[in-house]
Amino acid sequence: MKIRVSWLVFPAVALCLGACKKKEEPKVPASPVAVETPTDAPPPPPAPVEKAVTLTTDERAAKLGFVKHLPQDTEVVMAFHNGSKSVNRIKSSKLWKLFEAQMGMGMMGEGRDLEPGGEEMDDEDFQLPEGEQDAAEEPAAPDEAEPMGLSGLFATEFTIALGKTTGAQTANLLTAYRRMSYFQMRSLAKAFVAAAQAEDFSRLNDAFADQYGQELIKDLLADPESGIALVDRMKMPPIYLAFRTSAAERDSAAQQLAAMTENIGMMGEMVEPIAIEKAGQKFAGHKISGAKISAAMAEERASMEKIMEPAAVDKLLAAIAKKDLVVVSGIIGDYALLFVGASVDDLNFAASPAQSLVGSDALAFCDAHASKDLAAVIYGQKGAMDQLIQSVGGLSDIASGIRDGLAGSAGLGDTRDLEALLRMVAERQTALRKLAGTESLGMAVFFEDGLKIESYGGTDNGAVDWKTPNKLASLGDAEDVVMFANMTTEAAYDEKTRAYLEALTETAYAIAMKVSELPMKDEDLTQFKEMSKMFDSKFRRDAVALWDAFSEGFRDSLGHESAWVVDLNGTVPAIPGIPQAVVDEGKFPRISVISPVTDRAKLAASWDKMNTSATSVLAKISEMTGEKIPMLKPISSEKDGNTTWFFSMPFFNDDFMPSVTVGDKWFAASTSKNQALDLITKAAKGGETRTGLWFAMNFKAMQKFSRETLKVVEKNSTAIFGEEGMSPDQLKNAADLISAMDAMDKLTVHARREGGVLRSSVHFKTR
Repeated sequence: MKIRVSWLVFPAVALCLGACKKKEEPKVPASPVAVETPTDAPPPPPAPVEKAVTLTTDERAAKLGFVKHLPQDTEVVMAFHNGSKSVNRIKSSKLWKLFEAQMGMGMMGEGRDLEPGGEEMDDEDFQLPEGEQDAAEEPAAPDEAEPMGLSGLFATEFTIALGKTTGAQTANLLTAYRRMSYFQMRSLAKAFVAAAQAEDFSRLNDAFADQYGQELIKDLLADPESGIALVDRMKMPPIYLAFRTSAAERDSAAQQLAAMTENIGMMGEMVEPIAIEKAGQKFAGHKISGAKISAAMAEERASMEKIMEPAAVDKLLAAIAKKDLVVVSGIIGDYALLFVGASVDDLNFAASPAQSLVGSDALAFCDAHASKDLAAVIYGQKGAMDQLIQSVGGLSDIASGIRDGLAGSAGLGDTRDLEALLRMVAERQTALRKLAGTESLGMAVFFEDGLKIESYGGTDNGAVDWKTPNKLASLGDAEDVVMFANMTTEAAYDEKTRAYLEALTETAYAIAMKVSELPMKDEDLTQFKEMSKMFDSKFRRDAVALWDAFSEGFRDSLGHESAWVVDLNGTVPAIPGIPQAVVDEGKFPRISVISPVTDRAKLAASWDKMNTSATSVLAKISEMTGEKIPMLKPISSEKDGNTTWFFSMPFFNDDFMPSVTVGDKWFAASTSKNQALDLITKAAKGGETRTGLWFAMNFKAMQKFSRETLKVVEKNSTAIFGEEGMSPDQLKNAADLISAMDAMDKLTVHARREGGVLRSSVHFKTR
């Protein structure tokens, strides 16, 4: 289930661990007299709809900082705000302090966390100082100066921006990687055929060892897609690294960046010093000359002509000669800047905020969060994202390489059917990927009741049905549910995924059968041939029947919505070796997946087919081993029109019973009969609905379960672990780890479409 839900910033969830103090809600005085509303009274008027927040260009520029200097053709922005504050949030959390204690880091910094200037940070002081985001900044007092050293550059605001051509140049790199995969697989396929012809698989070792050798370079350079024409198109896109500084530390920060550029001078004659002026500011650094690199390569022309035609060498050297790399640094406004690009002409700044990226609608998604305590802002231009998606490879490149490596070969006999299957794999992957779409990506990360990540647009692979309401949304509402996931898949995506998997499976089988026909006496190959032929003669028909019964009968008899529910209210199974007291007092996880039934008769028929095939497989295994392996007979129980099927085991109970429960409307597979029946009852009642993908993790429930479990373990320590039981240190460490979760409440993820725009909201809620 590959859904774009802002995976890029998930590590930032850790930032909210210290934001555990909530402002107390104001108490509303109770009315002294309870007034009963007449049943026939008209409903109250709807609450007024809050107008969308829209900032002026100057307001947006003041909030977003360095972006006001970027031209409107900037393709990617990753801006990280309030770095020192975010670090202090982490360091003030119990989890971080526990980590310090476990790693012996406590002596590195006792006591309260500090502001950059050395003052203690209190949770109530996490609000931004007034005017901190203003375009102009007053010189800081000596005791308020930001910290010296490299870490000080990241204390306030750090921005990475990628300018025009970023999407195209990244697509070029991905194309080169795709073609490399293709040629590697083509080469290995040819080597496999040659080894089969020579009846000597030891030759494959040489092919694997040389897969990155001269032959690959030769293939890549001669390739129309990844050859010299691609080298000619490639260049370094503009990259801006901007660090906000106080007036007092600005010169020091600029010196640090200048020192970095000086390291490039170690490349000797290839490097030239440069100094330029942009937007009235001076920038200095170095240029790595493509012409000088090309001249150095020309000295090795003789060796190059061993793998390339002389004309191709001329074209390659001419392409390299145009590939300069410049690295310069300087100051622009409140920022120390490091720039990397292909030319000094690529370093550009907006003449005014109105002409910058903040003056367009590209960052308008931030307006709704302007009053928040921002931690990060991320933006990706649609055009750049389209180019990336179109250039990403996959199994189709591997399949095409194997197909072309086998084409026309005689070592494996007639391979036309195999080539057709490999072509089908590539075609079906392409068809599946055509369901995907992209939009400009906007993402705002901020602290509010923990950490929130709001994203707009991005990539949608077509897996989720965004329109159909999820009828199982209410199953995750209970306080004891520790994990809940719910979505409705798109029918077209399910169909094309199934077709793609079938093509992969059929192709893998055909390759195995082709290898099993090779007239070779290699010991490993002989064993593989025996197993392949045994599967083909005895189990292939049953395996195909099982797949058909599952993919066509079972899946088609259920709706496209599903919900995963995990709670911690099960009873511990009476497995031998577990003390009775633990069985009586402990709790155990319960896991269920539930979906609507659309055709119960078809579901029953598919179940019968799977049972028939499984029985046939066991009978054949019994015949092969000489030991009778009977097919277990499931037991069933009925309740409220729902039938639960399960196998009997001595330690099973109603709360620990891997089973399947089915009725006319609902299907549930579960580790607990009780949970399955409860969920079906709740699903039948209906309740809250929502669209899209929903995921929730309840840390409060997890902590409660952990504490209760630790009490049971501590009480029965000797019975579980022997005479010594758990040591006091082990018990303390476990208790400390559980206590470290005090600040964590709940993680929720909701991906949906609003007004046609792909949206996702991630909330790591703290207590």
